[in-house]
Amino acid sequence: MIRSKGSHRDMPEEHSTSGGHLPDQAGARLVYFAAERTLLSWVQAALGLMVFGFVVDRFGIFLGHYHAAGRNLQIYSLWLGTTLVLAGVAMNAVAAARYFRFIVRYRREASTDPGYGLIWAVVFTLLVTLLVSGAVVFLITMIR
Repeated sequence: MIRSKGSHRDMPEEHSTSGGHLPDQAGARLVYFAAERTLLSWVQAALGLMVFGFVVDRFGIFLGHYHAAGRNLQIYSLWLGTTLVLAGVAMNAVAAARYFRFIVRYRREASTDPGYGLIWAVVFTLLVTLLVSGAVVFLITMIR
């Protein structure tokens, strides 16, 4: 169907629900699907971070078995790996809370403004940068 720019008859009708105005059903579904994709992206990144944490931890144990110097650095590997896993867990919790808050706000106000949730993305990006930098320093120390 071709819509003319000036026609108001082709525009979706809004209906009132619990104090807010939601767009038509198709528009609301698209917003929910976009929010779910964002949630799943956060979960995927968090799971990758947790897997990387397990790899760092296991790598330290592997080096401890085969190199005498690896035993001294095995404790660093444990702490770095554990910190990466805990960062992934925190990332999942924040992602779930952001998703829930967004959906509740969208149902109430039909607002797609992300609010203060964008700060968490920057915080986790900086945290991952620091942790991966720590992993690089750890690996360079192991090579020496």
